[in-house]
Amino acid sequence: MEYPMATLLATPGAWLHEWMHNWYQGLMGTNESLYGWMDEGFTSYADDRVLAFLNNDSSFVYNGAYRSYFSLVKSAKEEPLTTHADHYNLNAAYSPAVYSKGEVFMEQLGYIVGASVRDKILLEYYNQWRFKHPNAADFIRIAEKVSDMKLDWYKEYWISSTKTIDYSIDSLWEENGVTNVRIKRNGLMPMPIDVQLTFKDGTKEMHYVPLDLMYGAKPIEDKSVTRKVYEPWHWTSETYIISTAKKLFDFTAVEIDPSQRMADVERRNNKLEPKW
Repeated sequence: MEYPMATLLATPGAWLHEWMHNWYQGLMGTNESLYGWMDEGFTSYADDRVLAFLNNDSSFVYNGAYRSYFSLVKSAKEEPLTTHADHYNLNAAYSPAVYSKGEVFMEQLGYIVGASVRDKILLEYYNQWRFKHPNAADFIRIAEKVSDMKLDWYKEYWISSTKTIDYSIDSLWEENGVTNVRIKRNGLMPMPIDVQLTFKDGTKEMHYVPLDLMYGAKPIEDKSVTRKVYEPWHWTSETYIISTAKKLFDFTAVEIDPSQRMADVERRNNKLEPKW
């Protein structure tokens, strides 16, 4: 059990998580009953990130949280993160929600605004809200100011609803010397989209489609790959077409979100590898 300046352990493996609570409970002081995902979720994110740093682990260390969230969705027992901690129908719904979906919130925020911007948000969150009692709206407002984007939609979809993300590659065709890729939104939660195109010569292109609700676009994260930025995808539209001057038979792969930071509940339709 964690208390500010004191951590009591029965299982040694939990030391880092409980220790990190001294930051998110002791310094930030969020009401855990009302905003459990901000306390346990942010702590779980910090736990995995700090442990990866200590172990010099450069892999995607948040897989466990994503798998836990996906399992919760498949169980059909998910409840919105706005549910009071005492009022969840099942502890089996509470734990993966506040711990895992809360952790995914933070890593997925890095997908939306850019990882470096997300880190600046966390620093500013500390600067403005240490030794106070921030709530969800306070955090989102900090995130909007630092990123210069609108993010209320992210809070409403991810925190206040149980709507899920599911995008797929719908079709691929060449027309008038241009190759087109149609992306389809199958889920009810809209998102900005990264699409990576890979070609036979080993080159890659990143095609980035912001979401219109953001009123902005994230900065380039990987300068080694050419990026094309499109007009925003309207949240009410189910499909969007991206294009490239590369020939159709030059393609070896098309992949939505190769970083896998977007919590797409059906990743099997995110990648197409043509067998020419």
